[in-house]
Amino acid sequence: MRLGYLGFGTIARACAEGLVSDGHDIVVSERGRANSSELSARFDNVTVADNQGVLDASDVVFVGSTAEQAEAMLSALRFCEGQRVVSFMVGISPEQVQALVAPATFETLMIPFPSIASGGSPVLVFPASPTIEALYGGSNTVITMKSESDFNEFLAAQALLSVVAKSLAVGIDWLGHKTGSTHEAEKFLRLLIGGSIMAAPMETENAMADLVDSLNTPGGLNQQLREYMADRNTYDDLVQGIEVLSARLSEG
Repeated sequence: MRLGYLGFGTIARACAEGLVSDGHDIVVSERGRANSSELSARFDNVTVADNQGVLDASDVVFVGSTAEQAEAMLSALRFCEGQRVVSFMVGISPEQVQALVAPATFETLMIPFPSIASGGSPVLVFPASPTIEALYGGSNTVITMKSESDFNEFLAAQALLSVVAKSLAVGIDWLGHKTGSTHEAEKFLRLLIGGSIMAAPMETENAMADLVDSLNTPGGLNQQLREYMADRNTYDDLVQGIEVLSARLSEG
């Protein structure tokens, strides 16, 4: 395919990098010059152009702007009939994107994550997108939302990533300080937690609840720490924080 990326920040770069070995012709925006220059220098099938040049060379266009900047950027460009547009933009509706990119066709809203570059990442889309399934479904898991409201709930829940990463970083710092070996602390906790999570079978209704049950030995260290945090309303506060994000997305 001929693929173009308008706006080329960290996420757009990860998306392009995940496809460079698949034989596509990829044109990336000079907006985000450090990312675009580095990727084009590494791969012969990646070129850099201004925004209109990206459009003129692409059949599928990924738009990675902010909702606030979208109208000014997109209204200045000439889209073509037959082009398919994929939006990375939160806070702007599919209908608004379609109006800005006509006569091209808006296909889907897509939320990728940095790990899409190497594969094994979830990819959120709404509505269903044969294009995204074809491009990314082989090495990643495309999760199609049933409605725009469901999309917002998933988007709020994805903020757990930084909470989990921060909790792991705190534990690594504590263990590294206690033992004098941060490297060994990180290796141990990443393998322990990451391996345990990935080993939990996806076929069950709630594999993480099953994992918690398996770590619920009465009086065990896992149970003690979990109950210590529960007594301080840690998990209730976490749910409340996600609810706040969900409400903001619904309002926006």
